[in-house]
Amino acid sequence: VADPRTGEIIKGHVTLGSLRVRQDYMIAEGLLAPYATGTETPPALAEMALARLRQLSAHEVGHTIGIAHQYYNSSAGWISVMDYPHPYAELRGDGTIDLSKAYPQQIGEWDKVAVRWGYQDFPENMPAAAQKAALDRIIEEAEAKDLRFMTNQDTDTTPQADQWALGSDMNAELERMMQVRRAALQRFGENAIQRGTPLALLEETLVPLYLSHRYQVESTATVIGGQRYTYAMRGYTKGDPVRWVPAAEQRQAVDVILSTLRPSELALPRSILDRIPPRPSGFGGNREMFPRFTGGAFDPLTPALSAARHAFAQVLTDSRAARLVAQHAVDPSLPGLTDVIGQLRAGVFGAPAANPYEMEIARGVQRALTDQLIA
Repeated sequence: VADPRTGEIIKGHVTLGSLRVRQDYMIAEGLLAPYATGTETPPALAEMALARLRQLSAHEVGHTIGIAHQYYNSSAGWISVMDYPHPYAELRGDGTIDLSKAYPQQIGEWDKVAVRWGYQDFPENMPAAAQKAALDRIIEEAEAKDLRFMTNQDTDTTPQADQWALGSDMNAELERMMQVRRAALQRFGENAIQRGTPLALLEETLVPLYLSHRYQVESTATVIGGQRYTYAMRGYTKGDPVRWVPAAEQRQAVDVILSTLRPSELALPRSILDRIPPRPSGFGGNREMFPRFTGGAFDPLTPALSAARHAFAQVLTDSRAARLVAQHAVDPSLPGLTDVIGQLRAGVFGAPAANPYEMEIARGVQRALTDQLIA
């Protein structure tokens, strides 16, 4: 964007926003494979892009009036345009995908709370104590509806706060997203790009589809060694301000993440592998592609390796490992670091493989786990 007074190029949220809209467009192309003839302009793509622009515009207006990022996963559902939302894709009964609810069309309930609290008008003669009591009531009423505030600093420690994720039950949402991903991969092909586009560029649309669950994996990892808490204040907060996530939920999170790394989930359909040739002259490599060890040829193994490395990097962080040790020491019924490593090893080294392709993927996942444990 050029400053009209100086001509200087302004970089910032607007530029990042346009990139995010383009990324969403590619996500939609991968999920919908919408180009039947290759020459049409599918309305679903434009509608999703416009919905993203509306959400992004409201988000930036929120910053302008002083509202911070809001990443709290409320049981009330989506509550704020100040979140970093992942587009909501719904799997229909016939196996097609609906993006009509990709982004909400209004501001959230938390946004209304933030504006009421920050910009509430009081009569000039209203005592300060009465004003404070009125502001406190706004927060108390919000908390009764599970409208709370958490931001960037909370995303490592609790499943209550996440970026680019959906839902308040991280385990269930990851399973749901894998169903959507599975259906989209089965339908993926030439219909994901326009006529006249080199088939090699299918890879750029394949990448965000293949890794469409990656942020939900990050969210599910926060269940492991995670805590649920509030910013408790003496005299205002009822109940325990902090508690560990229950043991069964933590173990389930490990299992759900492992389910995303089954060779059958990571193997690409042959219909995709047979449609991506080496890239033509003038279409060199870029950051939107998978890594490869195969020279110019598309590498059928590195997509799986990328997904596995990402998952293990989320589960086996230094701080999470320390929390696992700590929670097991305080409460031996909760899983410890050794328990989680054992669960990962059993799942990875015991994963079934139906054919040589899946066997090679399994070895790659095993190597990714081993590398992360060494690190």
